[in-house]
Amino acid sequence: MKSSDQGIETAELVKRVALGDEQAYRIIYDRYKTSIYSTILNLGDDEFLAEEVLQESFIRLWNYRDKLHDVEKFDAWIYRVAKNVFLTKIKSQSIPTEPLDLILHDIYHAPMSHDSTDFKELESVFEKAISHLSPKQRMTYQMIKLEGLSRKEVAQILNVSPETVKWNLDESVKKVRSYMLQALDKLPLVTVLYFLSKK
Repeated sequence: MKSSDQGIETAELVKRVALGDEQAYRIIYDRYKTSIYSTILNLGDDEFLAEEVLQESFIRLWNYRDKLHDVEKFDAWIYRVAKNVFLTKIKSQSIPTEPLDLILHDIYHAPMSHDSTDFKELESVFEKAISHLSPKQRMTYQMIKLEGLSRKEVAQILNVSPETVKWNLDESVKKVRSYMLQALDKLPLVTVLYFLSKK
């Protein structure tokens, strides 16, 4: 976050987000991401789950931005959204990606074109992000996130414990997302989050 952004009142940023201001949305994301992640991590003790909840919470924020005019206390609202997402995922005992399609339906009326400039740029940066992972993290990420293998299957293939697979997956997901969010600061944040939800 730029030092000049720190002086902007949250209430002002929320008003701008409600009007579709993507820069204000990114500032709010940067302002709250660490505390929300930490809160969910403390609740669930699962880094991967905390990342998923953070991502989905901010997608919901953008999706329902036109309702922000009715929000009186944004801090309480965004934490409540995150906790509701967390509880939903805990109850389902899984971390599905399908609900994101429903959440984003009125943002994306059709799938992002694979021929679009944004998509090609996203794919290019995604491939670079993958290349920055360690060999074991890269293999784990590709087999689970891209090929659809289970953690148990990956553990057997790599001859490592399920705990090692979980650690490598959690670390690789964090690194890929961090790399892409930094590299794609000129693209709408919600577009990047949507792309990552499919990876």
